[in-house]
Amino acid sequence: MFHFFKKYTQPLFEGLCDFHNHLLPGIDDGSKTVAMSLNMLEAYQQLGFKSIIPTPHVYQELYPNTPETVQKAFQELSSTIHLEHSPHIPSYGAEYMVDETFIKNLEQGVPSLLLCKKYILLEIHFFGGTQLLEHACFKLSQKEILPILAHPERYQALETLAQFQALKQKGFYLQLNALSLLGHYGPQVQQKAQLLLKSGLYDLVATDAHHPNHLKTLQKLKLSKKQGLIWVGIREFQLDRFS
Repeated sequence: MFHFFKKYTQPLFEGLCDFHNHLLPGIDDGSKTVAMSLNMLEAYQQLGFKSIIPTPHVYQELYPNTPETVQKAFQELSSTIHLEHSPHIPSYGAEYMVDETFIKNLEQGVPSLLLCKKYILLEIHFFGGTQLLEHACFKLSQKEILPILAHPERYQALETLAQFQALKQKGFYLQLNALSLLGHYGPQVQQKAQLLLKSGLYDLVATDAHHPNHLKTLQKLKLSKKQGLIWVGIREFQLDRFS
């Protein structure tokens, strides 16, 4: 009874920048065509996003993207956008897989595909360990680059709150995949995401959208009043860093 009073009713994504997504066409497992990307932009508009920074995978074994391939896809999409009130796409970045290739390249210089010139979006293998992640964090700190760990709730190697707290102490920002709260990746990931949110360990939120249906699914996302209060803090933190 009276459960509706306990729901958070404010728009969740209004005015935000989605800095983790696979909007650019034809270069990873995200959008396949320009037409699909345009459909995604319409869905972004409906959710209220203000801007988007596309972040295609950079993963040598599957998606060996380079600044050149990303720039080409970005220009291809940008030249076709004629949607009124479409979210702004100010720049692009990448989602880097932290593997031996990434570490080797990191030792040779600064990665090119950064977010807002100082953040880098990282992922690890879902079933792998975190040793390389910690090594990468140390190397990035020497270059004054701030690491964002994408969807930490999805990694099997990260289970306890102490592990997530340790990553934050090392300098990582933790980014929630909003779809995780809807059970999109399974009940275990959903439960971990809810726990991390409740514990105040998330710094940022993004969609990780690969196609229009991901964004349409997010229209169903509802938060409790307690979750909403935490969400407000994440929004404010994010608005200060990404626009």
